[in-house]
Amino acid sequence: MLVRDSPIPLYHQLKQLIADQIVTGEWQPGYMLPTEEQFQSQYNLSRTTVRLALKELEIEGKIVRQQGRGTFVAESKLSHGPDPRINLTTYLKQLGMKPGWRVLSTNWVQAKVELAERLNIPAGTSVYQLRRLRLADGEPIGYHITHVVPELAETIDPGQLDKGGSLDYLQGSAQLEQSYANRIIEAVLASKEAAQLLMVAEGSPILMIRRRVFNHNGAPVEDLHAMYRGDRFQYRIQQWPEE
Repeated sequence: MLVRDSPIPLYHQLKQLIADQIVTGEWQPGYMLPTEEQFQSQYNLSRTTVRLALKELEIEGKIVRQQGRGTFVAESKLSHGPDPRINLTTYLKQLGMKPGWRVLSTNWVQAKVELAERLNIPAGTSVYQLRRLRLADGEPIGYHITHVVPELAETIDPGQLDKGGSLDYLQGSAQLEQSYANRIIEAVLASKEAAQLLMVAEGSPILMIRRRVFNHNGAPVEDLHAMYRGDRFQYRIQQWPEE
């Protein structure tokens, strides 16, 4: 249920409730969601609040709206991960630009259902959250939200949070030896929060990258949700011709 005296906005709480239904499989792809009016009545919300929650879910690709038919849980998307890994810090230096980071926040949060599944931990587990802006010559080009499992968080080097590549702050951990990562890359529209931080208009095209890092035993230890400005950033994939 929604908590009305919570600092978390009601639209975001509703969005999370719907997302949890989708992630847990209770609402399968193709399932028709309740109407805006039904959400308003069930949770005693305004139409604006309901529409904002649904709009963000649509931007994130979790639901699709069909004119005259309704709103449905989106089908799973095809994905392709880049290989080999691109080191953006080195690339920016090669361009003569100064790479950097701006740390926005570091704190412990309870893992919601979707995040818990991605990290293979029980929902409600406390995980380390790191929010950073990636900079090029002092200008924000990327917004990173990272979550780290508790046992790995203990090895974090605070002095590396604003230096180097996106994983340098974890390089002191033995769990990263022989580690590997999976990535999902999508084109999405900038949410209000991402737009403000990246200094672009809300709804602007941005590149979203979801990355999970696995230790040598195949257990996920870090989950990254990164958003990059579409007007300043492109992800290049090198492929060899087929023989």
